[in-house]
Amino acid sequence: MIRRFAVVAAVMLGAGLMAPSASAQEIQDIYVKESMGRIAAEGPGFTLKLTRNGITTSVVDEKFGDPSTGNEIVRQVIDLAGRTFRPFVCENGTYTIKSGTFNRAWRFSLLERRPAPYPERFHTGFPGFVTPFLGDFDATVTNEAGETLRVLISDLAYEARTEDGGFRSTAPIHGFVVDQEGEIRDRISLFGHFRSGPDGANAKYWIEDRGTCHQTADLGWGVPDTDRVVVTGPLLVFPFNSPVVTP
Repeated sequence: MIRRFAVVAAVMLGAGLMAPSASAQEIQDIYVKESMGRIAAEGPGFTLKLTRNGITTSVVDEKFGDPSTGNEIVRQVIDLAGRTFRPFVCENGTYTIKSGTFNRAWRFSLLERRPAPYPERFHTGFPGFVTPFLGDFDATVTNEAGETLRVLISDLAYEARTEDGGFRSTAPIHGFVVDQEGEIRDRISLFGHFRSGPDGANAKYWIEDRGTCHQTADLGWGVPDTDRVVVTGPLLVFPFNSPVVTP
């Protein structure tokens, strides 16, 4: 149970993780184009498109992250049915997950710890930088009135060293809650930014919220600064309390 890209399931790590190469620091970042009804994202070795009609991803394995590290791409498909998750709390309803899937893929680059305030529990599950992480979430939900709706979410992350030996993370989550008429009922738009110098010096982090789903939760980890974490349903942007800005 780790961060937004692992809150919903434990992570089984493969054996034989390799040391990183210098080129791991040269991979770009994640770029997102957002409109009211469409999300398009591109990162190293992947593209993603999200509309009210569905979510599609394309991955080129040999370009996904940095293959020269020797670390394999990890892929998981999480079945959401028959389990209890935190609901999505939005301006136009509260949505409880009934079924669906969460597809995830990532490749580790640098096998190093992230700086504070990242909790040790997070590092235990992901003992290296995810460069990148690609997740698509497609679930059937119900609201307080008993309506059945669909939640579609892109869950992305890119972590890397900065040129001065610091740490940076780009962590966007975008999604739509779509009713049975195909209309968007609520929008999820959370974009996390983290930058620090070497050893976590002068760390700055914030989350931009442009959507209609605003929610915090106590992760129950028993460590400081994890009691008001920005979440959307079972997913979270950073595994610690972060300031939120509304651009």
